[in-house]
Amino acid sequence: MTGDTYGRGQLEWALWCAFKGERCEPGDIPRIFRTRIKRLLEIDRDLDLNHVEVPPEADHVFAPPPSPESGETAYRAVDVFCLAIALDLLDAGFKQREIVFLMRYLRPHLEDRYPELLGPPSLINRQRYRAQDHPDLPSYQVRGKNYADGRMFIILQKVELTEITAHTGRRQQTEPVILEPLFCAGITDLADTLADMMPNRRRAVTILEVAATAQLVQAFLEDAPLIRRGRPKG
Repeated sequence: MTGDTYGRGQLEWALWCAFKGERCEPGDIPRIFRTRIKRLLEIDRDLDLNHVEVPPEADHVFAPPPSPESGETAYRAVDVFCLAIALDLLDAGFKQREIVFLMRYLRPHLEDRYPELLGPPSLINRQRYRAQDHPDLPSYQVRGKNYADGRMFIILQKVELTEITAHTGRRQQTEPVILEPLFCAGITDLADTLADMMPNRRRAVTILEVAATAQLVQAFLEDAPLIRRGRPKG
């Protein structure tokens, strides 16, 4: 992982290309997509979690605001990756504030794993790789053949029916309860974890695959054009 940094325009371009799965012109990015990014960044800068029982390690999910002297924020690749995960959660139906709340706790885990997620084999070229060529990775089987599995899944557990917590010894509250996330290396680990959880302990979860997202974001960031800040078109 390099120490390169990127501007807001490059961040927006790389994220839009990653979600589209192809290159685009900077002017093609929809305004509503930029607005979603802007809102997540604003909430991250303003949300104070010092009052919670167990404050998160991260003070910010994406990047701290710039100082008056520096002007525009410089984003690292891992910051953009975290923002991509936040957008995935938004698409899955999470509210923006609870996304930032959850991501404050997830950020250290994602940052620690980020270099590993970028390693081979590639998940974005739609090819399978023989398990024996990547003995350090878990494997999965297709028609009797074993293939390397570089996928990393996160299982998120959110309890919207907060009245349930009154029967589990937790203090009842009005906001959703988000339980500790679970990381699963490969589809076999994911299947085993879900088999242990369901249906007795949980009946509904959200599952994200994050390795392909990391690789897409990194690839488009490395190819991102220089984009001057200004009022975007479209």
